[in-house]
Amino acid sequence: MRRIAPRRLIAIAAVAAVSGTGALVAIAPSAQAATVDYATHCTNPYSSPPDGNVKIDLVVTPAKSTYQVNDVVTVEWQWKLYPKAPPTIPVVGEIAKDSTYPVGTVKLTGAQTGNFAIQGPKINPRTLPGEDLILSNPVGTFTLTQAGQVNLTPDIYSTWTTAVGQNVETKCSPINPIAVSRTLTVEGPSQGQPTVTATPGEFNAGSTVALSGANWAAGTPTVSLCDSNGASCDPSKIAANSLVVTNGALSGSVNTLATVPGGNYKLRVGVGAGEAFAPVKINAVARQISLSPNRGPVGTGVTVTGKNFNPNIYILAYGRDAAGNLLDDTLAYAESAADGSVVIPDFVASMDSITSIILMEGTDETTMVSAPFTIGAALPATLSASPTTTHAGGSVAVTGNNWTPNGTATASLCAADGSACSTARITSGPIHIGADGALAGNVTIAGNVGEGTYKLKLSDGSNSALAAVTVQRRWLELNKTSGSPCTFVLVTGHGYGSLAWVNVNGLAGGSKTSDWAGAWANANGDFSIWILITKTNTTGIVASETFHPDRQASTPFTTT
Repeated sequence: MRRIAPRRLIAIAAVAAVSGTGALVAIAPSAQAATVDYATHCTNPYSSPPDGNVKIDLVVTPAKSTYQVNDVVTVEWQWKLYPKAPPTIPVVGEIAKDSTYPVGTVKLTGAQTGNFAIQGPKINPRTLPGEDLILSNPVGTFTLTQAGQVNLTPDIYSTWTTAVGQNVETKCSPINPIAVSRTLTVEGPSQGQPTVTATPGEFNAGSTVALSGANWAAGTPTVSLCDSNGASCDPSKIAANSLVVTNGALSGSVNTLATVPGGNYKLRVGVGAGEAFAPVKINAVARQISLSPNRGPVGTGVTVTGKNFNPNIYILAYGRDAAGNLLDDTLAYAESAADGSVVIPDFVASMDSITSIILMEGTDETTMVSAPFTIGAALPATLSASPTTTHAGGSVAVTGNNWTPNGTATASLCAADGSACSTARITSGPIHIGADGALAGNVTIAGNVGEGTYKLKLSDGSNSALAAVTVQRRWLELNKTSGSPCTFVLVTGHGYGSLAWVNVNGLAGGSKTSDWAGAWANANGDFSIWILITKTNTTGIVASETFHPDRQASTPFTTT
């Protein structure tokens, strides 16, 4: 008796199973297919992944010789040649097992255009630097909407790796055009006219409304606001538009200007020659007024600012007394801008009976809005600096209130008691004072300023204020200023002794924690070292020389 190999037995059984249906069945090919080989350039914020080649096959399920419009197909991105891990992997030294997942984009051309996303699970073996990164096969689905030949091409892809509490993206883009991997033959009537729906259908002017729709061609959507009949469409009444078309589906949102009057409208969306309208109801938003300053003695000049008024009309400002009477002698006015804002810079609080200041459109008292004004001594200017500890050549952010509206501020550095102020110790700005008297900007400490405690002084001609600043000879830079416990932080120090051994610790209040790292400073007194912050009460990081612990610098770090 002739023996039959087990593998051949399996094949015979398979044929017999098919023959049992009455005839052999020919399996139709899913589509014209090819494995594509293309070069990529990859980027990562923490390492330098190599450029290289990948080979990809796009497998379509279900497998058919011909598809129909509205068929939903699944596409699996199968790796035939994997990307390489970076030659060096900072901190962790490897890509841990099951720490990485791929995402990618498949491009559609031919009868149907656009692209769709695919993603794979977080499954991979432990991978050392320079080894093949064996990834899962990402999968995605899309709907066939147009009859004809639809081409599928792999495009950009990313890998997302979880390490030391962070999810890090390595993004890889094609260097050269990529060949088509798969072509599908699609039959049936193409989808009809594009549609659009607004959710909610009623909203306040200036707020966000989501739009969705179907049957859209690929392209960049445009939006305009039309009257209730779909006429007089005006794109300038749309403040923002984040609409996109993916596989024929429209999604995203739009914002109208806050000055759109209340009423019934239609939002028109267009892509190429296609368009659709969504009926909406818009509610007018409340008018606003702000004063700078909002108090001062009789004769104080006030900048009155308004928002959400009708555009291009005269807006009147009056003082009003406690009984609600408008004080005609205080009248000032200006024309509103196209966006409904108005600034009246020359209002004078000329009467001691003023308790508030109002704005209104012409003589229409139904449009009136008011803000309180106090006749009395002006509030002192305030100033704060952040950080309060810096170094020679370091930058300090400054903020404050109650400064001269739209004024100009100058900075100087003074002794700790506020004396001996010098503008030469401050090398740059700029500093801005707004119409509301709010001050914001930054200053840079001159490079020749010695370490010690100083007062930063700002003046605008009418006001001045001081803020304490400590200048260190040594200073630290962090790659991040906050993070969860068990976060690695890269600490870079400057100004230490040449070749000094430096201890880096976490700080909790004024005390060092047990979180520690050590580093040698180079000949220039600089060092760079990673430290693992584990304590939930960490408020900062400090670095001090081992043999001269008084030679130290610290900087804030917040655990989240």
